[in-house]
Amino acid sequence: MNAAQKAGRRLWMISLILVGLGTVMIYSSSSVLASVRFADSSFYLERQLARLAMGLVVLVCLAHVPLERWGQWARWLLVVGVACLVAVLFLGEGKTQRWIPMPVAISGASFQPSEFVKLVMVLYLADVLARKEAELGDFKNGLLPRLVVIGLVLGLIILQPNLGTALAIGIISLVMLWVSGARISHLLWTGLAGLPVVAISLLISPYQRQRLVTFFSGNGNDPLGAGYQVSQSLLGIGSGGLFGVGIGNSMQKQQFLPEPHTDFVFAFIGEELGLVGTLIVVALFVAFAINGLRIAREAPTYHGFLVATGITAMISVYAVLNIGVVTGVLPTTGLPLPFISYGGSSLVWNLGGVGILLGVARAGRQQVGATWKAPKASQKPRTTEGPVVWRRTLRSV
Repeated sequence: MNAAQKAGRRLWMISLILVGLGTVMIYSSSSVLASVRFADSSFYLERQLARLAMGLVVLVCLAHVPLERWGQWARWLLVVGVACLVAVLFLGEGKTQRWIPMPVAISGASFQPSEFVKLVMVLYLADVLARKEAELGDFKNGLLPRLVVIGLVLGLIILQPNLGTALAIGIISLVMLWVSGARISHLLWTGLAGLPVVAISLLISPYQRQRLVTFFSGNGNDPLGAGYQVSQSLLGIGSGGLFGVGIGNSMQKQQFLPEPHTDFVFAFIGEELGLVGTLIVVALFVAFAINGLRIAREAPTYHGFLVATGITAMISVYAVLNIGVVTGVLPTTGLPLPFISYGGSSLVWNLGGVGILLGVARAGRQQVGATWKAPKASQKPRTTEGPVVWRRTLRSV
C-alpha cells in the first residue's frame, strides 16, 4: 500500500467520522426546534439522512471519474455554474435568494448554486492553471484573465447577496493562484482591489453591515440584540467545560440559539462534548488537510496536484471560517461547517469533493513510477518564490 492509497483511506475514514458526528449533532441540536415547528423531533434528521445518501452516491460516482476528465469538463462545468448563479438571481427563494427550489417531485428540497460553484471553481482553476503554468508570472496575459473569471463568479454571488461565500471562494482561489506560481505582489494588489467591492456590498446590505459593526464593537456589548447569536454560542461553548454536559442535554437548543443545527452547530459540540469534543473536531479537520496534501504530493500530474490542493483548501477554509465565527474570532459569515452543519447542497458537494480527492489518490497509485514530483527547493522556481516555499512544505507533510 503506497502513500496515496494510505492517505486516501485515512481521508475517507475522517470524512465518515465527521459526517457521523454531524448527523448526531444535527439531531441533538434540532430536536426541540423540529418539535415546535413540525411536531416531529426527527424532521431535520430525516432530511439530512436523505441528503447524506445522495452525497455518498455522488462521492462514489465522482471517485471513479478519470482525473483527466475533470480537465476536459472544467470549462463546461464553469458555464453551468455561472448559469445557475444567474438563474438564482431571478428564481431564488429565501430572504437572500440563495436557493433554487427543486421540482415538485422532490418537494421541499432546494439547490444552492454557490455550493456547487465553489467546487467547480477549484476544478476550473486547476485545469487552466496547469495549462497556463508558464504564463502566470505575466500579469496581463497570465493572471488577469483568471482574475476576470473569478471576479465574475464572486460578483454574481455578492449580488444574492452572499458576501461570506464570496470571500471564502475568493480565499480559495487566491490560495490556488499562489500555489500555481502567481506572484505574491500581484495577489496582494488583487486583494486590495477587491476591498472597494466588499465596501459597496456592506453599504447596500444592512444586515451584512450590522454584522461587521457588531463584531468590531464587541458581540458582548449587545447580547440581546445584534450580538445575540454569537453571545449564546459562546455561552454554550463555555458551559460545556472540559467534557460537556452530554449529548442531548444542551440548554441552548431550547430555542436560545437561533437555527442551532446550521452554521452554529460547533457551539453545540462545545456544550455537549466539551473542550475535548471541539479539539477532536479541530484535529479531524487538520488530519483531513494533511492527508489531502499528501494526496496532492502523490498526484500523477501537475493538474492532479492542483485539484487535490484546491479541494483540500476548500474544506479547510470553510472549517476555519466557521469555527472562527462560532468562537467570536471572526464576524458572522453564514458559512456552514463542512460535513457537520445541516444543509443538503453543502453536504453533497463537499462529499463530491472528497470523491474527487479519492479519485486523485486512486490515479496516483495506479501510475506508480509516473507520479509528478515537485522540483527541489534549490532549483530555480518558474515565476516566484511562492511555489518553492509551498513545495518545500509539501515535502514535510
